[in-house]
Parts: sequence; structure tokens; C-alpha cells
Amino acid sequence: MRAGVLVGAIAALLQLFPTGDMQGKLVAYNQQPTLAAMEGLFESQEGAPLAILGQPDVEKRKLDNPLEVPEMLSFLTYRKWRAHVKGLSDFPQAEWPDQIPLLYYSYHVMVGLGTIFIAVMVVACLLLWRGKLYDSRWMLWMLMVCVPLPYIANTAGWMTAELGRQPWLIYGLMRTANGISPRVAAGNAWFTLIGFMGMYTVLAILWLFLIYREIELGPDPGNRPTGEDAVVLAVD
Repeated sequence: MRAGVLVGAIAALLQLFPTGDMQGKLVAYNQQPTLAAMEGLFESQEGAPLAILGQPDVEKRKLDNPLEVPEMLSFLTYRKWRAHVKGLSDFPQAEWPDQIPLLYYSYHVMVGLGTIFIAVMVVACLLLWRGKLYDSRWMLWMLMVCVPLPYIANTAGWMTAELGRQPWLIYGLMRTANGISPRVAAGNAWFTLIGFMGMYTVLAILWLFLIYREIELGPDPGNRPTGEDAVVLAVD
């Protein structure tokens, strides 16, 4: 438990900075239409806001019911509060991602779950440091509920990357529509897809079996640190 909480906290913070920050800058400088679509930004703005919630309306070219943090997108992207951020209207519609709503939602699911991970793991670390983690039933439940969320966040991140690069196969050079190989039959693609699905199914079953076995065995009462022992472990 102690190792999992510490590693989880470090990983959660690292996915914010520097890795997440670095990836965001790469998108901002190299895939500007993608950035605009991810943020639901249809019109260019100085001091562009960061959209927390909202529903992109592509036909009307606006974000419905937005909950925004003023000027935060400009700051996070260019480190200037009043920096100019290009919206989708600055680019030909042929260069827009094909599925803007799906891209927007998958990106926000990824970022939202990442924010939850940071909050949960930081609080868990504080409880561990104070020697109260093992007696905090609500936090133990929260940690258990969070187990599948990294898989969802990882899938949402993959969707963000793949949807965001559309309509390009090689960004700015080759469109996806031109990337079909006449030498690869549909059967080959199906064989590869089914093979990967089968492999991940086996891994999922094995993972569920191991988790179930650990739950069935339960923790060793003799190794459960409480009180002053938990404080010592947290300090060490």
C-alpha cells in the first residue's frame, strides 16, 4: 500500500509536469488546429480561456454552456496571459479534425481523470504521512474505485492522439485517405486486430484472476501498520 501510494503520487505529478506540459506545447506549436479542437476554441483570442466543461457545436461554431478559466489557455500554452491562440476559424475546414466533439470529450476525460489522480494521490500521501491512511475507510474505498480509471484515461489519451492527427496520416504531408495500401488485404488487418484483441482479453482475464485471488486471501493482519508504526514507515 505504502509503495503504491508513493509511486502513484509521483506518477500523477509527472503526468502533469513535465510530460503533460511538454506534450501540450508540442501540440500547440505543431498541430494548432488540433489544439483548437481539443479546447473547443472556434474563434482566435488573445487571453484565450481554458474550457473546463462545455459542449462543442460545430455547426454554429461555438462552445455551448462553457465553464472556463479566463486567459488560462494562453498562459499554459505560451506562458503569457494575453498570448494569441488561434481558433479553428483561422484554418481551412479541410484541415480540421474529422470528429471534433469526440476529440474534445476524449481530451477532457483524459485531463479530468489526470486531475482526479493528482488530488487523490496527494491526499493519500498526506494521510500516509500522518499515519491515518490505513484507518481512513473512505480513502481506501476511493483508492479501490480508482483502480480502473488509469485504463480509461490511457484509452482517452490514445483516442485524443489518433483523432487529433486527423485528417493526416503523416501530419501535413499525407492524408489518411491516401494512406491505404493496395498490398494489404482486409483479411490481414482483421487477423492483426483479432490477434491483439485476443491477447488483451487473456491479459484482462489474468489480471482479474490475480486481483480476485488477492482479495480472497486478504491482507496479513500481522503486517498491518497502524498508529506510530505507520508514521515511521511514512517517514522512512
